[in-house]
Amino acid sequence: MNKRIEYLDIAKGFAMICIIFGHLGIVGINSFVFTFHVPIFFLISGYFLDNRLEMKEFMFKKSRQLLIPYMLACSSIILGVTVGDVIRNHTTEHVVENIKIYVIASIYGSGSVEYMEPFYMKQIGALWFLLALFVAICIVKYFMGFQYRGIVIALIAYVGYKTTNVVWLPFSIQAGMTAAIFVYFGVLARKYKVLERKTSPFILSSLAGIWLYCILFCGRMYIVRNYFENGLLDIIGALAGSYLVIVFSHIISRKTKYIARVLKFFGKNSLLLLCCHAFELNVVSWDWIWRFFGEKLAFQYYNIIWIWVFFKVLFCTIGIYLILGLQKIYKKYFPDTRRKLVFLEVVHLDNKNRISYWDMVKGITILLVILGHTECPDYLITIIFSFHMPLFFIANGYFIRDYNIKRTFLRSVKTLLMPYCFTCFISAIIFAFMGKGTASFEELFLIKMKDMVGGMSKISTRFQEFNSVWLVWFVCCLFLARNLYVILMKITEKFADFVHLSIIILLAIAGYLIGVYYAFLPWSLDVALVSLVFLVFGNWMRRTEFLENSYFWILVLPMLVWIYFLRMGIHIELAVRAYPMGIFCIIEAIVGSLAVIAISKYMSRFTILDLVLSWIGKNSMLILILHCLEMMYFNWNEWVFAYLPFTVNWFRVFVIKCALVLPVVVGIRVLERSFSYLCHRGMKLLENVK
Repeated sequence: MNKRIEYLDIAKGFAMICIIFGHLGIVGINSFVFTFHVPIFFLISGYFLDNRLEMKEFMFKKSRQLLIPYMLACSSIILGVTVGDVIRNHTTEHVVENIKIYVIASIYGSGSVEYMEPFYMKQIGALWFLLALFVAICIVKYFMGFQYRGIVIALIAYVGYKTTNVVWLPFSIQAGMTAAIFVYFGVLARKYKVLERKTSPFILSSLAGIWLYCILFCGRMYIVRNYFENGLLDIIGALAGSYLVIVFSHIISRKTKYIARVLKFFGKNSLLLLCCHAFELNVVSWDWIWRFFGEKLAFQYYNIIWIWVFFKVLFCTIGIYLILGLQKIYKKYFPDTRRKLVFLEVVHLDNKNRISYWDMVKGITILLVILGHTECPDYLITIIFSFHMPLFFIANGYFIRDYNIKRTFLRSVKTLLMPYCFTCFISAIIFAFMGKGTASFEELFLIKMKDMVGGMSKISTRFQEFNSVWLVWFVCCLFLARNLYVILMKITEKFADFVHLSIIILLAIAGYLIGVYYAFLPWSLDVALVSLVFLVFGNWMRRTEFLENSYFWILVLPMLVWIYFLRMGIHIELAVRAYPMGIFCIIEAIVGSLAVIAISKYMSRFTILDLVLSWIGKNSMLILILHCLEMMYFNWNEWVFAYLPFTVNWFRVFVIKCALVLPVVVGIRVLERSFSYLCHRGMKLLENVK
């Protein structure tokens, strides 16, 4: 662990105060603070860059230091904005809309750039710095072992700067690419002990002259959106200003006890101060200061500015102490690093051999299934349907450990066929109870049970006696695909892999031709044949340990290919046998699934996300069943939406459905475990009686 250096904490504290001043929007102040206030943090971060850790360990450490605070701060902002809007307007009309806007802003992570198309993307504000810093230090860390690392980092910074004119990427990636040059200068400062050496008056005077010139005639360097009005001069001025601030901070640490103590506190807690400042920028209104001190007391403009800053700093200071207090309580009562949520402990499935990020994959995908069945925009439909059903097939293929036909069949009956039959049975009962007309209960019940035998996703042109079983068509289709794949691999296990692949491709082509040109087959057999491609890919990933490769192969490259196909506007839709551009939609589904798997693998490092999403994934079958039944029989408009105090749109429908379906799943799991416990206790009592 790096030892803290007092004068660098003082420098960070001073820079944080300057950041607060810089967000007041006063041109004269901005001309000073925008010459150095953000670059100095990148420089100091580079100064303390730990080169001893491996890249994966380094990224994990920095993600905990920067990304977790980012997510917590974003969550606090979302909560604060929501509560504040309800208090001000005395209505919950805009609650879901505000949550949606700020969730999108948090995910995109832009500091100042906003987009209106294809959806409104609001800036997240000051928190952009955490994302950019994470990107910058990871870039520098990765290239530290290169011979010409300085040139490479400079080229990356230039690419980040120039591509800003084309598109602003999420997570403030380009700002981080450009800021990597400052991080690297910080590394060089540590290597050559620049800050420890005594600087001559001539050099200090020269640096002061450069900085003064930049303050007077430049002062418009915005790393937040990669805007450098004066190009290289802005970078030179930032380096000169940052160095002089550090020198002055060194003097303050030796000469002024009280100022040093205050600035050191802010510098030591600069991350918390930034989060509190971002919260007050988005949530807190300071209009009362201008009304009270300006209109009533008639204070002068700059006096009000000082009062304004005082209250901002006071608010952030209270926030810092509050967070530090909560941290102490948290560490005291939850000392385990793997802290688990109690309700998840109660309802989780007792399987210690599960791979958590695969559960997260299924959790994310089942939530997207629900989202895809709302009236969401076309671009979201394209993204979701491009991979969500194929991903379930890939996941099943990944967990086929051997080609034992009997074991696979029995396991498929338990995990797929029984839930399918149970869902259809419940559906038949509900349908019979809700039935209208002259048909009896028994007749209506048998009609639905006949549909279960057909297992159709949609009404077929040649099997019109069977109606659709809605969403659970996928379950019986997966049952067929899994068993067909294992049988095929068992029969041909003595042959080369090329033979296996050739047979699967031929069967997939046959399934495509049957589904598109002949008819939708019962139990979606034609889709099961096409889906063998996804199963073989998932099984191949397991056998070759493909997911253990670097993130370039499992995330970056697949993401680029996926985006390319998404821009073409194509997506596969298995339920209606839509295979646009043939093999290309298959490739799109594979690379999209691979990107989601890689993202889930990375997200599994974060405890809360891992617990919540993996729990949803473990219960994905139950969620699918409940979602299917509510779509078929639950009248949301009449029974729920009509009583809400606000209008509903697609996103609000998604949130409301999740808010009602997931607690039902929790309740069912609690009842299930309670019943198991009572049965176990009953058996024990019977044994004791005997």
